[in-house]
Amino acid sequence: MFPTEVWNSTESAFNGSLENETLGEPEEEEQPFLTDAWLVPLFFSLIMLVGLVGNSLVIYVISKHRQMRTATNFYIANLAATDIIFLVCCVPFTATLYPLPGWIFGDFMCKFVAFLQQVTVQATCITLTAMSGDRCYATVYPLKSLRHRTPRTAMIVSVCIWIGSFILSTPIFMYQRIEDGYWYGPQQYCMERFPSKTHEKAFILYQFIAVYLLPVLTISFCYSFMLKRVGHPTVEPADNNYQVHFLSERTITIRSKISKMVVVIVLLFTVCWGPIQIFALFQSFYPYFNANYTTYKIKTWANCMSYTNSSINPIVYGFMGASFRKSFRKTFPFLFRHKVRDSSMASRTANAEIKLVATEESNNDRK
Repeated sequence: MFPTEVWNSTESAFNGSLENETLGEPEEEEQPFLTDAWLVPLFFSLIMLVGLVGNSLVIYVISKHRQMRTATNFYIANLAATDIIFLVCCVPFTATLYPLPGWIFGDFMCKFVAFLQQVTVQATCITLTAMSGDRCYATVYPLKSLRHRTPRTAMIVSVCIWIGSFILSTPIFMYQRIEDGYWYGPQQYCMERFPSKTHEKAFILYQFIAVYLLPVLTISFCYSFMLKRVGHPTVEPADNNYQVHFLSERTITIRSKISKMVVVIVLLFTVCWGPIQIFALFQSFYPYFNANYTTYKIKTWANCMSYTNSSINPIVYGFMGASFRKSFRKTFPFLFRHKVRDSSMASRTANAEIKLVATEESNNDRK
C-alpha cells in the first residue's frame, strides 16, 4: 500500500470518527481548512520542481556526453526516468487530496494513477537492486565483468525492469476503485477495496515484501559480499612494475567511489520509503489501530518522506559523482567559469611539477 491508498483509507476512517465525535451535524457546518491543506501541497510542489530539474539534468548529461554512457550511468538514467514519471503522474494527484474533500478525477484516473505509482516504485526498487548487483559483479570479477557490463546490457536490463514492473503491478486494477463516503456532504474516495480482510492483508504483505523488504535484503547481501573484496588490488604488480601498481590502485579508488555513491542512493531509498511501508503494515495488521489526528500526522510525514526520495537522488550524483560534476561543468560552463579557470591553473601547475620531478630524476640517473 503506497501513499495515495494509505491517505484515502486513513482519511475516510479519520473523517468518519471525527464527524461522529466532534462535529455533530456536519450538514450545518462548513468544511474546515487545515494547515496541511496548503502546506503539504506547497512542499510537494517544491519536491516536483527540484526533482524534475535535477533528474532531467541527469538524463541530459548522460545522453550528451559519450564518456558518461557507462553501465552504471544507464541504471542511474533509468532511476531518474522513474523519478520523473512518478513526480509528474502521481505527486500532483496526491497533493490535491489534502485541500480537496474527495477524489474528483473519476474512476479511470483513480486506477491509472495508483497503477503508475506502483509501477514506478516497483521499477525503482528493481533498478536499485540491479545497480547493486552490477557493482558487486564489478568488484568480485573486475576483469570478467568488462565483457558483460556494457551499456547495451544495461539498456536491455532496464527494459526488462519496466516490463516486469508493469506485470507485477496489474493487481492494482482489480482492487482500486471509487467508493462513496461522507465528509461535510457526500464525497467520492479513490481507495482499495478487497473481497475480504484476508485478501487485503495478503496484498499488503506482498507489496511490502516485493517492493521493499526483498530488494533491501538483496542489496544488503550484495554490499556485505563486496566488503570482503574492498582493498584487494584487482591486478597484482609484478617485477616492481609501478605503472601496473598505480593503475591497480586507481581502479580500486574509482570503483570504491562509485560503490559509495550507489550505497548512499540505496540507503536514502530505505530511509525515505521505510516509514510509509511500516505505517501500511501497522494499519492493516495491528488489531487496535485507531485512525485519529495523530496517525494522520504520522501518515502525512511518511508521505512527505517517500516523495522526497525522488528529488534528492540528483543531489547525491552531483556531490558524490566526480564524472557527473565534470560533465555538468562541460554542459554549463557559464555556471562554473571561475572554478574551471582555477582547476585549469591547478592542472597546469601540477603538470609543471610532474615534469620538473621527472627531469630531476632523469638527471640523477645520468649521474
